[in-house]
Amino acid sequence: MRRRSALVVGMATAAMLTMATVGPLSSGLADAPPASGVSAADTGTKTVVESSTGSYIVVMKQDPLVATIPSADLDTAAAKAQGDALDATHAEVLSDAGVAADAKVQDYQNALNGFSAMISHDQAVALAANPKVSMVLPDELHQVTKDNSGSSDDGSASGRSNDALGDFIGLTGKGEAWRSGLTGEGVVVGVIDTGIWPEHPSFADDGTFPAAPPLDTTERSACDFGNTAHNANDAAFTCNNKLIGARSMLDTYRHFVGMGPDEFDSARDDEGHGTHTASTAAGDAKVQAAIFGRNLGKISGVAPRAQIIAYKALGAGGGFGSDLAAAIDQAVADGVDVINYSVGGGANLAGADAIAFLFAARAGVFTAVSAGNSGPGEATIGGPADVPWVTAVGANTMSRFYQGAIRLDGGPTITGASLTKGTKKLQLVDAEFAGTSDLCLDGTLDPAKVAGKIVLCRRGGNGRIAKSAEVLRAGGAGMILYNVTDDDNLFSDNFFVPTVHVDNTPGLKVKAYIKNHQNPKGTIYTGRVTDLRTAPSMTIFSSRGPNPTASDIIKPDITAPGIQILAGNTPFPTPGSQPAGELFQAIAGTSMSSPVTAGVYALLKQAHPEWTAAEAKSALMTTAFTKVHDNDEKTQAGPFAMGSGMVNPGKVARKGSSFNPGLVYDTTFNDYLGFMCDQAPEIFGNPAATCASLAAAGIPTVATDLNYPSIGISGLAGSATVTRTVTSVADTAVSWKVSVKAPAGYQVKVFPSTLTLQPGASASYQVTVTNTGTGTPGEWRTGELTWTGGGEDYYYGSYKVRSPIAVRGLALSAPDEVSGTGVAGTAAFDVKFGYTGAYTALAHGLVGSVDTTGDISQDPDQTFPSADDGVGVDAIPVTLTGAAHVRWTLNIPGPDDLDLYLLDSTGTVIAQSTNGGTDEQIDLVTPADGNYTLVVHGWQVPSQPLAYTVHNWVVPLTPGGSLVVDSAPTSAVVGATGTVSISWSGLTAGSTYLGAVSHRDATGIIGLTLVDVTG
Repeated sequence: MRRRSALVVGMATAAMLTMATVGPLSSGLADAPPASGVSAADTGTKTVVESSTGSYIVVMKQDPLVATIPSADLDTAAAKAQGDALDATHAEVLSDAGVAADAKVQDYQNALNGFSAMISHDQAVALAANPKVSMVLPDELHQVTKDNSGSSDDGSASGRSNDALGDFIGLTGKGEAWRSGLTGEGVVVGVIDTGIWPEHPSFADDGTFPAAPPLDTTERSACDFGNTAHNANDAAFTCNNKLIGARSMLDTYRHFVGMGPDEFDSARDDEGHGTHTASTAAGDAKVQAAIFGRNLGKISGVAPRAQIIAYKALGAGGGFGSDLAAAIDQAVADGVDVINYSVGGGANLAGADAIAFLFAARAGVFTAVSAGNSGPGEATIGGPADVPWVTAVGANTMSRFYQGAIRLDGGPTITGASLTKGTKKLQLVDAEFAGTSDLCLDGTLDPAKVAGKIVLCRRGGNGRIAKSAEVLRAGGAGMILYNVTDDDNLFSDNFFVPTVHVDNTPGLKVKAYIKNHQNPKGTIYTGRVTDLRTAPSMTIFSSRGPNPTASDIIKPDITAPGIQILAGNTPFPTPGSQPAGELFQAIAGTSMSSPVTAGVYALLKQAHPEWTAAEAKSALMTTAFTKVHDNDEKTQAGPFAMGSGMVNPGKVARKGSSFNPGLVYDTTFNDYLGFMCDQAPEIFGNPAATCASLAAAGIPTVATDLNYPSIGISGLAGSATVTRTVTSVADTAVSWKVSVKAPAGYQVKVFPSTLTLQPGASASYQVTVTNTGTGTPGEWRTGELTWTGGGEDYYYGSYKVRSPIAVRGLALSAPDEVSGTGVAGTAAFDVKFGYTGAYTALAHGLVGSVDTTGDISQDPDQTFPSADDGVGVDAIPVTLTGAAHVRWTLNIPGPDDLDLYLLDSTGTVIAQSTNGGTDEQIDLVTPADGNYTLVVHGWQVPSQPLAYTVHNWVVPLTPGGSLVVDSAPTSAVVGATGTVSISWSGLTAGSTYLGAVSHRDATGIIGLTLVDVTG
């Protein structure tokens, strides 16, 4: 079909970006900075973080194929020749670094240009030094975003049926998608996950699907089943016009982890997760579902006529970024239209999968990803959900609820969730008194006390299903699982024993009943389906914003049903993970909500094949359903929980539906590069030149001006103005009028406030947000902006294009640091105020450095802290009293690599600098008085011992010294800007000094601007 991805095993990141509107940018993407606490080597401007696995991804500066070749043409002879040329450069840089050709595992060409290799850190550093290489990244392990943990976890989702899901999100009614012929016909959905169970009835070919396009098999099988030599249950299967392809992408995983005897060394699913997500997004219509023999009705995928290609990029132990990046690269080569990615890792704008998805978006691929299952805490969004070019999906409840109950003999009946069978009347036992733990941890229950009984188990410590496995091991006949709070969710997993899952208060009632009855008994009843009146409400596990890597971009983008979602399963799961033999499961997590959104994207792709990925995303976001509760099931969810709201496709022809939104916010590839200039400029080989070229071409280079369907301003002192551009996708001329619900404490003005657009026309508008004096600094406030147009029509309605707004105020905006030169001199900088009241600027210092010298050797295990610390670790005692700011620096040119760590009085590391090479700096702001320890760590010392000098500046909290504030505003007014002028004298030529200007309101210091002067 399209050009194959010759496989690479690393965690790739993007190649050089040749842009039609800007022209070639010099040297592509540079290296991402090292992860905190990870030692690295520096190769000029390129930092190479050491891989813990020995697998690295090498990203070339030259563009991948989709940067210059339309994705539809990736199977042409010209594309093949260009791809071969890219492969040749990969071999060349390996040879130049003295690395054997067989060290390479995969080659990326389509959405990435690069390769992965099993090499040493020194070889990775050598590769990074090659001028043809943009960056070298370590491989990392990722996990599916299905939460099976003991607390707020992503368990199983259930449903009356997925037709009930279709009812809930608006697909089945008159005028809605399915009854309007929008079922995903002709759309290909790629599912990157744990594989697929190909014989599942959700993937059956009834003979009416379009002919499957041919898939390239040059490098790997396009229908990879039948490895019976590894697992006898891996039957051969021929892909069809429904499941048109299935590829195993586990090259790195096989190398480091291997495939256990119970895993399938093919594209076959041994976890159930991939089968579930694929059948949710695009499973066949009207498939009979049953669990434990219980008839659950018929289910349908969201896009039941879409065709599927499955990419197995995760094994039982997770998935390496290299394999995942290869799957994205291959999916683009295979010509998929939509990708579902129910996979998560740490937030990282420059991650391999993140950059691969950037080029996939350029190729026109719509992508839905899981927001993460780390909620409900703030700033818990994972990666790649944090980047703006994918759609990050949160998880909410839906109205259908699978109910179970425990009827206490002579006591109340307590309801919860269940999809298991029930029990007869049996004795009850509290796990607290039936073993060594009330958590029902593995091996803790006493069979003599549990056999034949229903066991009460508390959440926590291990997975929900694992608890039922322990009950089964001990001979138990049933389980009551209770939460530790009353605001958690109730799950309907495929438990090993009959189970009902209840909240904390009901669980404690059962606990009290058992304690207070001599012969406590109960009966588990299941089989009832009820309506959850509080739906939709956010699940407790769904990750929340603000976005940890780009706080001006509101995340998640949207939410969708993600608990009790009934869909497919593998009948041969890894032993102990869940009962075998079940083709269906009802599991939960943002893993389950993401494919709902991917399925809707398939419907949009069928309806609007001309839309860009950004336009489709805008259509979903601006038409979302906003009446969503938070996880307390009472209060309105905000944009950091639900994004723009719950996915709400609506009636196809009706104005304001996702299919007919009226206006869209389109975002180009170059716009995303401009965003990176603000949020991650280090990825470019020459950030200044690249970003200057973008700016000269009219591309915004600040994150707040990214043409996004939501509006976020993470640092507002006084006022700020952002720009957005809308494009009409209406079929007639429409006049638009804006309305605003301003965040509390802020005024919002939009100019122009009216627009009239012909079909296909675009217009820009500006949004000015001003603190009225009551916007609390440091606190997020939210509101919304809505464009309304198209008049009121009884049947077709009117357009309402809504964007959430989130604003965080600052007390003032001032530079973090200013510099100067000369034994005497002057400088000035501006401050902008976010409050009205008293203001004073005071000078502290300047102070010279106090130097500490020493000799350091190589730490044999290159690890700090570790049990053998001694050689290679120098500890410098530090006592701090009355400090406003403290800085330590260490700089030694050459091949040596030293790191700095700062410990508090308890020995806890509170700050560190682990850059590549030896160019280290630690800053401590207004530290508490006390004793500290600075550690110099010899990570890489080729010639031992190495002499070093640590420079230390302690800027006093008490004002005074050679730095003087000559003039400054005497009071603050919200939105006003003033200039602070400073001067200094009496310095020693050639010495470096540090001081500060403190910014104060009536309560004390509210900010600090450092002053760095070289005499």
